[in-house]
Amino acid sequence: MSAYPARCPARNLNGRMCDKPAGQGTNHLGYGTCIWHRGGHRNVEEAWTMAQEIAAERDITPHEALLGLVRTAAARAAWTDNIIFQQLRDHADDGGDPLKPPAELVPWLRQFREERRLAATTAKLAVDAGVMVALERRLDLEGELVAAALSAALDAVEMTHEQRLVALGAAQQHLMLAGADAATA
Repeated sequence: MSAYPARCPARNLNGRMCDKPAGQGTNHLGYGTCIWHRGGHRNVEEAWTMAQEIAAERDITPHEALLGLVRTAAARAAWTDNIIFQQLRDHADDGGDPLKPPAELVPWLRQFREERRLAATTAKLAVDAGVMVALERRLDLEGELVAAALSAALDAVEMTHEQRLVALGAAQQHLMLAGADAATA
């Protein structure tokens, strides 16, 4: 649990981070949003209960468990979509009308709609549970840690001010290129 913030990851109306403990007033103390930031809603409580059960089984954090559920639901929807695509392509290749799916495809279309609904519901549960906010905050903290480590390393080699600026500029350029590569991928 130390890798995640001990505070509620939500922001108050004034834009500041909530100062309440994570999960305060809920059944998931130490994780997610506090009671004042929707942490006590039934669906949020259910999501955290499920996440804590999965986390205990798999020896992962509840945050990772919720994200795993989202990934699994999205993968199932994509798998069903692929089956429909393949069957429609085979139907069209055999001379069938692609706008009129064969009768054997109808159950797959129903299943696809159900999988999409389940994926959206699971993602909404994870968002409501504060997982994305907590992960965003964790990434911010990790970024600050990397910046502090880089600064300490530059201090240790006793660079001149100009050398330090060149080194930081090179690091910034590398990170900008990496970000651009990730955006185009």
